[in-house]
Amino acid sequence: MSKSITNSHTEHRKRVRERYLNSCAKGFSEHELLEMLLFYSIPRANTNEMAHALIERFGSINGVMEASIDELKLVRGIGDKSAILINLTMMLAKEYAETRFKESRRIVTIEDLVDYANIHTFGALNELVCGVFMDDNLNVISTNVIASGTINETRPMLRTVMELCVLKRATALAIFHNHPNGGVEPSTEDIDFTILLERELKIIGVTLTEHVIVDGKDYTAILKLIKEKY
Repeated sequence: MSKSITNSHTEHRKRVRERYLNSCAKGFSEHELLEMLLFYSIPRANTNEMAHALIERFGSINGVMEASIDELKLVRGIGDKSAILINLTMMLAKEYAETRFKESRRIVTIEDLVDYANIHTFGALNELVCGVFMDDNLNVISTNVIASGTINETRPMLRTVMELCVLKRATALAIFHNHPNGGVEPSTEDIDFTILLERELKIIGVTLTEHVIVDGKDYTAILKLIKEKY
């Protein structure tokens, strides 16, 4: 690389850092933030091009952050250091979110549940169904994965939930699951499972507070939808 090109990269990086310091990242696009992150693993190269290539391959900044280290390294210019840096950034963000939520372990509103669900499904590549087992005051006792992967068997999930409610001595339960491929439209199976679960839980004295499908910013509250429609 010629001295003039090296100087150009150095000056560009200096301008980007100054802009970041002066604006606290306001006005930065996804690829610009990713470009700047790569400054710290790639000392001399055009990380702007790599940032664009990453987003093009994985579809969005979310896709980039959720990609595995091996998947990231398939992008030209992304080696071990850069792949680990991106992965580590995602893990730190997840740890921060989980730790912050622990300050408030009550799940009272649908919005509380959606936030909690997004934290627990962050980075998940497969569909996960999770149960949040709570006491009378809606304090979280435990959060457990009920099923993962392709979810189409209602009875085994129902049995697992009922057993855990007894084991955890829960009196309230919330269910959430994610749609990794996008969309929050409930399937017929989702609705049928929710109706059946609420009915069976009442028999053992447990209240189903809600069942939400989450996909980042979007969500559907299935129990609320059922009560509004039926």
